[in-house]
Amino acid sequence: MPNKALLIINPTARVLPSANALAEAVAWLREQGWDVALQTTETAGHASDLARKAAELGQSLVIVCGGDGTISEAAHGLAGSETALAVIPAGTARVWAKEAGLPRRSLDAVRVAVEGEARRIDLGRANGRHFFMMAGIGLDGRIAEKVPPRLKRHFGAAAYALVAMRETVRYKGTPTTLRLDDEAISVNLLMMIVGNTRNYAGITQLTPYALADDGLLDVCIFQGDGVKGIAYNALRVMYGNHAGKSDVVYGRVKRVELPTDIRLPIQLDGDFWAGDTKTFEVVPAALTMMLPKGMKTASLSRQGSRSV
Repeated sequence: MPNKALLIINPTARVLPSANALAEAVAWLREQGWDVALQTTETAGHASDLARKAAELGQSLVIVCGGDGTISEAAHGLAGSETALAVIPAGTARVWAKEAGLPRRSLDAVRVAVEGEARRIDLGRANGRHFFMMAGIGLDGRIAEKVPPRLKRHFGAAAYALVAMRETVRYKGTPTTLRLDDEAISVNLLMMIVGNTRNYAGITQLTPYALADDGLLDVCIFQGDGVKGIAYNALRVMYGNHAGKSDVVYGRVKRVELPTDIRLPIQLDGDFWAGDTKTFEVVPAALTMMLPKGMKTASLSRQGSRSV
């Protein structure tokens, strides 16, 4: 029996490979004896449903051709299964592709999918919805909420920059009490990142000590109020020394809880999340990701295994 793979393509993703490049990649997979099915996503959340069904059918591999949001949906669908997830990079920021050192060329990416190393990684979970890179709460979530999908498709990262400038002058800190595992802390929250990996927006690191396979999530909480506080923290991030400042809360935890009496905007893996999420927790070793063979990355501590 041949190995079975599902290729999920998000046709609305930015910077998609050409049809010829994808056809070449699929042809190569079939030459290697893989039974490959192709599906395109039709609505938000569809990639989760497709990936979940592939796992239920016992397929060995799901390959996603799409941006970080589509990868996140597929990771949610595969959480807790033995089906591996691989990526053909596309999309706006390609944060995971940069973090994982994935090749841009479709044929090289599918070679990684079947000849690379299988790494079991943790996932985060926000009230039942899994994320594989990060959750952003506060200003970060507000920016994701306010970026129109059409603007994102046409202008990519520039759309986020434009919206970020506008929201920065409007957004205020929120005095609140959070619970990090068993510790309650009072903060004036501008933005909180709950990170499973390190790269943020493809350009910097807000959780620079995160490991995706340590059974923990890294939490970075920026405090302040309004434009002055946001600018001050942005300078710290630019110089890479934010995690050591006394008014920036940084920790490694299994669980983060928001109080029930406030509602803050949230993004999961770069996409706005409309759910009224109060709890963020780690799910250890929940997903198998295919990565380049022999790759060394600071975001993973353990050695991988052979291909699927």
